[in-house]
Amino acid sequence: MKRISVGAVLLWAAALNTAPVGAAECSVQASGVDFGVYDSFAPTPADSVGTIAVYCSGFAGETIAYRIRIGTGGSGVFAPREMRDATTWRLLYNLYMNAARTLVWGDGTGSSRIVSDGFVLPSRGIARTYPVYGRISERQNVAPGSYADTLVITLDY
Repeated sequence: MKRISVGAVLLWAAALNTAPVGAAECSVQASGVDFGVYDSFAPTPADSVGTIAVYCSGFAGETIAYRIRIGTGGSGVFAPREMRDATTWRLLYNLYMNAARTLVWGDGTGSSRIVSDGFVLPSRGIARTYPVYGRISERQNVAPGSYADTLVITLDY
């Protein structure tokens, strides 16, 4: 039986403030999507979940609106994204906004979607967490090894 060790899909975060000076401040943090060991003979896809957390602070009653985008990673495309090993092998996967894994989380181009959210600050600060649903397609014939990808998360607010 062939088993492939899959490293986490690493998510790097950046916040871009487009609000007026003196307005609320936001930041974003992410946990990677760690698939563990992938079995290339398994008849079902390998699923995992990571998180993206948005932290905002400002004055009570202040309205904050933002968008969360996730880049393509090393593949340069959203469908499908690719994890790579140290050589030339590629393992296809994707990241989704919903548990059914039907809405690809990206930057809003092509068939990808973005999270648009907002709220009125109830106090000096608030945090919201969003799940990132990952899936590796089943029965991919790849060499044993460690596979990984790094993506950039952008928070526009």
